[in-house]
Amino acid sequence: MPHLTPKENIMRLLSGEFPEWIPSYSYYGSLPGVDEDPPNMSLGSSIMMRERRADNVKNIWGVPMESVPAVGGFALPKPGHFILKDINDWRDVIKAPDLTGVDWDALVKKDLDNLPYSRDNVALYLRAGGGHFQDLMGMMGFNEGLLAMNLELEEVMELFRYTQKFYMTILTNYIDRVKPDVLQMGDDTAAEKAPFVSPTMFREMLLPFYDEIAQLARNRGIPISFHNCGKSGVFFNDLVRIGVTAWEPVQLSNDILEIQKKFGRSLVIGGGWEGRGRLVAPDVTDEEIRESVRVAIDTYAPNGGFMFAAAYTPGAIDDQVTVHRNEVLQREVYEYGHAFYK
Repeated sequence: MPHLTPKENIMRLLSGEFPEWIPSYSYYGSLPGVDEDPPNMSLGSSIMMRERRADNVKNIWGVPMESVPAVGGFALPKPGHFILKDINDWRDVIKAPDLTGVDWDALVKKDLDNLPYSRDNVALYLRAGGGHFQDLMGMMGFNEGLLAMNLELEEVMELFRYTQKFYMTILTNYIDRVKPDVLQMGDDTAAEKAPFVSPTMFREMLLPFYDEIAQLARNRGIPISFHNCGKSGVFFNDLVRIGVTAWEPVQLSNDILEIQKKFGRSLVIGGGWEGRGRLVAPDVTDEEIRESVRVAIDTYAPNGGFMFAAAYTPGAIDDQVTVHRNEVLQREVYEYGHAFYK
């Protein structure tokens, strides 16, 4: 029987050691079908939710958002409601919330009091903010946002410096009060088949801001996890260099085995499975789902540095078919993953 807590096990993994069993990284809180705490939970500042209203949901920069059932109810920028038409106008449009007079001790305590699990058992990831690429695309849309990055470099960089100051103010006031187990960074800079930006543009326009955030973790000996969907492996030479020790979700469009060969256990791979093809057919069987889990673990876990970081995405809020499939999926990850290193 395992003797480590889920937290101890994932922290062992993030330190470059073999875990006692294969963790199943949680995006949704408790793991369906599993009578055990998840290995991780996430905390973000409640300041980032300040702009949300029941009848007018906006993100912190004023971008209208809407819940999209096809991606599990996650909020995405509302199509056609971009707030920044010309990057040169950003100073008139983009306004950071005023943080003057914030009682940081009281705010952090309130946020910590709302944690769903005991920190003794579950590793606490502190969300850093600073997804500058996603922020810009949400403000302008992909067409105008990518044009601005290519044609109006200095204005884009000035906007990033402005939003970075806001993120850093929050993070520097949270990190020592929270004392997180992991710093959670992220920015979706790639689609399934290719990155949205070149490695040079990534290195020159985005990496310096990530590095400033990562330095807070490096100075404190805190491991760093980076969320980046799509075929984003080309960016991880730079991200590992600034201290990133885990990547999720690593989707199948990446050459995962080659990435593991390059980085070994110094970069934890969270992914290796996707609900696609036969696995999303209406008549897919429970055994086919279980077998897909075993194939993923057999392929990517033998040399360590691997956690399962994937799930079926609900197609609606009350999607019972997906609920059942995720129960089957996570139960197999639990049972097969707990026995894998025995």
